[in-house]
Amino acid sequence: MDTLLAEAAELLAATTNLNVTYTYDQEKIDRGIDGHLAITNRQQKFTWGVELNKRLTRQMLAKLTKGKTVLHDEKALIIAPYINENIAELCREMQVDYLDLAGNAHLNHPPIYIDIRGRKPPPEHQIQLTRQLTGKAFQPKGMKLVMMLLLKPELVNQPMRVLAEQAEIALGTVKQVLDDLKQLTFIIDKGKKGGVLNEQDLLLTRWLDAYPHNMEAKLKQALYVAQDLTEIRNTPLEPYGALWGGEVAADAYTHYLKPKTYQIYADAEAHKTLLKKFRLRRLHANETEVTPIRVVEPPVAIEKIKGKLPGYATPLLVYAELLNSDDPRNLETAKRIYNDYLA
Repeated sequence: MDTLLAEAAELLAATTNLNVTYTYDQEKIDRGIDGHLAITNRQQKFTWGVELNKRLTRQMLAKLTKGKTVLHDEKALIIAPYINENIAELCREMQVDYLDLAGNAHLNHPPIYIDIRGRKPPPEHQIQLTRQLTGKAFQPKGMKLVMMLLLKPELVNQPMRVLAEQAEIALGTVKQVLDDLKQLTFIIDKGKKGGVLNEQDLLLTRWLDAYPHNMEAKLKQALYVAQDLTEIRNTPLEPYGALWGGEVAADAYTHYLKPKTYQIYADAEAHKTLLKKFRLRRLHANETEVTPIRVVEPPVAIEKIKGKLPGYATPLLVYAELLNSDDPRNLETAKRIYNDYLA
């Protein structure tokens, strides 16, 4: 936190080639701000009052009203180590300016307007962010149980044995994850009514933060080239025990995105079937003029991640995949999926 403002200001200056300066406020207790950031453009100076956040969440943003875009009569700017697109979208809706150390930025102080989206934190920062996620709930095995609870909130009152079967993890891990979620108030005990999943949007945000390193990166995957891409694209995959994910699924759910990448969820048996049926061959390292197909092992049994449309993965996974990409098209499509299926 001691260098957060300085690092963010320096990164913004390097990215935009603007004259960016900053000062720390030594009287934060009295003024309620951490410092100031200024951009000088054509001899005009535009200043923001800065609030530093180690970890920005929906819960923190909820304390701000839509009209609260100033700190002590100054334009407000929130700076955090990383702000994922899910939270960034909420900031923009609330007209709250922000910066992070990945290079994402939204500053609207006419005539200054900066909007940079979709940047991922450097690996070392991502690892630190992941470690900040408490206990077992957001570690690889716990991520599977949290995913199943997000997909089926009613599971929260099922016996641990059922939860273990659903998430395909050990009973002991289930208990540790549930204890974590209760401690974090994501599960609240309602007495005779049982437990209830609480603050699902915040839980989703925490899950999304950990998704790239603690779920997606742990799944076995391989890249292939199809002898006939049109054939596999137009063939229902569910009879083969597989599901479309990624941009193809996003297109099916939104009719907004023309897929440029192809991803299929398939377990080991379905994987072999697809290789034979569609004559898939491994992508060679030097091939650049072909469209690869990524075949990914599902995090749990394939039937558990089926979406609302036959042959496509659940919108939850598709949403996470889109946010994990670097393509601006995907971020806009992700917003539509969130609004239509997850909000």
